[in-house]
Amino acid sequence: MDEVKIVKAWYDENSESEWNRLEGFRFEFEITKVMLDRHMKPGKILDIGGGAGRYSIYLASLGYDVTLVDLSDSNVALAKKKALELNLNIKAYQADARDLSTLSLEQYDTVLVMGPLYHLFSEEDRKKCILEAKKYLKDDGVLFASFISLHAGYLYYLSECPEKILEETALDYFDCMEQGKSWSGNAFTEAIFIEVDEIEPFFTQLGFSKITLFGQEGVTGPRLSTIESSSDEVKDYYLKLSLKLCERKKYFPYSHHMMYVGKKNKNS
Repeated sequence: MDEVKIVKAWYDENSESEWNRLEGFRFEFEITKVMLDRHMKPGKILDIGGGAGRYSIYLASLGYDVTLVDLSDSNVALAKKKALELNLNIKAYQADARDLSTLSLEQYDTVLVMGPLYHLFSEEDRKKCILEAKKYLKDDGVLFASFISLHAGYLYYLSECPEKILEETALDYFDCMEQGKSWSGNAFTEAIFIEVDEIEPFFTQLGFSKITLFGQEGVTGPRLSTIESSSDEVKDYYLKLSLKLCERKKYFPYSHHMMYVGKKNKNS
């Protein structure tokens, strides 16, 4: 079974967990919402790999016309259910991010790719995904694309399970980290952890101009669980601090996830 089939099966079984995940990771959600609000263009949004719909539903609540696409049938069904419960209207379809040709999609002002690039091991597949997103993005439209950072594994071992550093998977991961190259393998499911320096050149070659690159957890990654369980006053301070620092390259290693924001070049 290839990684995409494994990933689909995992999300089909864990759609509720996917919906609940961002409740436990407030910083990722709140920082990303601020950046969406800051850089999105008015108009229609395509959310590719939108999971159970957390961001789609947030954007629909602001009045945006949102279309969600996800690999998992369970995620799509849950996104529709959650939107209905909140009396919000989103369109949601099942499809593979590498090929959306079966859907009757329009041109969009903003496209989100916040999930598929976590799981596509080959650069060829990652290019297919972004070129497919680009196909439905208007000239000068804005793309938001997120990755699991190569640093995420280290941050997880450091804060959650330091004893696992001696396991074979960890040793292989740290070998890649030492060499400064991306690692792929079994994590929470099949996943790829991207070397941050690879991100901007990847999009440049595909016809995008960078607006910004930021760490989605800001500077909270090394002690994320501890900070998440702190008082609201403490969390608010860390959120403000993270928003000030999340776009500074020297603080990227403090985040589990990275997000690239770029503009589609005209006639590219």
